[in-house]
Amino acid sequence: MNDERLDKLFQAARRAKPDTSRAEYGFETRLLAALRSKQGQPLPWFAFAWKLMPVFAAVVLALGVWTIMETGSGSSDLQSAITGDQQDNTLASLTGESQ
Repeated sequence: MNDERLDKLFQAARRAKPDTSRAEYGFETRLLAALRSKQGQPLPWFAFAWKLMPVFAAVVLALGVWTIMETGSGSSDLQSAITGDQQDNTLASLTGESQ
């Protein structure tokens, strides 16, 4: 095929408007039917977990604050409160002695 003929075919394809009226007919009805069919299906387990995510986050935050308050009663530094027991446990596991 030569370039002129190919260009004419491309121009004709650009000018031609496809008939979409058949696809448009009853679109709202089909959409509503699809939505109604999905309403009757049970939600998967992860949808409930996603809805409970704020509760899970609040529990994690409360446990974190409680842990810091319990271990932080002897020290005011957060880093030492987190790593304080770790050093004792490491020493005990290396020497076999408990303090």
